[in-house]
Amino acid sequence: MTMHTPGRCQQCGSTDPAELFVPSWDDNPTWEGSELYSDLATAQMLSADAYVLEMYPVQDEDDRPGDLAWVRAKGGWELTDGDNPTPVSINVRPVRGRPSAAGTMTTAQQLSLASEFRVPLPQGSAGGYGEVVVKQDLAGDAWGVTNGALTGLQAWIDGEGWRYVSDVGRAAAFRRTREEALLLAHQVAELEAACYQAEIAAAQPEEGAGPSGGLPG
Repeated sequence: MTMHTPGRCQQCGSTDPAELFVPSWDDNPTWEGSELYSDLATAQMLSADAYVLEMYPVQDEDDRPGDLAWVRAKGGWELTDGDNPTPVSINVRPVRGRPSAAGTMTTAQQLSLASEFRVPLPQGSAGGYGEVVVKQDLAGDAWGVTNGALTGLQAWIDGEGWRYVSDVGRAAAFRRTREEALLLAHQVAELEAACYQAEIAAAQPEEGAGPSGGLPG
């Protein structure tokens, strides 16, 4: 396993401390191993452990991982299991927007550090989560509009509506800029609120109707 020693990466030669290492599992943005790390060695160790727990929950003679190794790939590293590729990789993300002075940050710098924005439905909580969540793909810079679910995450797909990320893939779910995703999220929130209010209205009896649904005599 490639290790990242303090001060300089032995493979890439980087001395820039403003880097984050982001493990990811292909087409599974809610994988428990998807965290942000400031140290590559820690990211590699913990994401490999998470991979083993996911793929080999009961380890015995017939079901155990091969030699786990990290190989250099475009934009980061990929985990191999007995020389076979796995869906686990680590991407390098530069940290943007460092404070301009001790204890101070501009609004733009604060926004650059955020990876999630929550847009409440206009009429308040309306079933489900009551909000639309704009998420950044931790494996890249793209953003998506989601329902914010912890499991079974869904994303808003143009022309289709809500689709499970596991069905459409991460590339289709996260393909917008932050600004585009925020604008779409507000539009989706308005639509969701309108649909919910329409459902409530349709379920209510018409004004003046009697108990049996007919007009009073």
